[in-house]
Amino acid sequence: MRIYYDRIEIFRDHALLKTYERSYGKNEEVIDWKQYVGVMCKKPGGAIHTRFFDQIPKLWREHLQSATRRERKSSLLVLQEIVRDGNDDLASDALALAHECGRLDADSIRQCYYMISKAEHHPPPLLFSSKTPTLGYNPSLSVYDGLMGGEDHA
Repeated sequence: MRIYYDRIEIFRDHALLKTYERSYGKNEEVIDWKQYVGVMCKKPGGAIHTRFFDQIPKLWREHLQSATRRERKSSLLVLQEIVRDGNDDLASDALALAHECGRLDADSIRQCYYMISKAEHHPPPLLFSSKTPTLGYNPSLSVYDGLMGGEDHA
């Protein structure tokens, strides 16, 4: 472990596993909601009753509170994907875009997230160093015509 004035870092085999914000307040608890999204996916019904639910972005809190149990679980799975990608700052933007489109199902939220986070890739056209050679190939179809009964066969 490394302890700094503002954070605590936990290592294993010299690799950083996790960084936690350090609290100096009395009886103050610092909870990073992003760590618990996976747990909320397992128990979506209890997600709104957790201690860290108030730390989730406001738009997501409102969405999760108004969703049915099935919708809540699928939305939490999308939120988990966003957090796992390290794009938790885009979570509210994706949900807001889905809301603007009038579609708040998980697939629509995911698609909005992809539109925001994944840059489109348009490769440049291929440039050839020389013109394509003409082969001058002119095959004779007389053998094929003979199999079909001659040129008069229609």
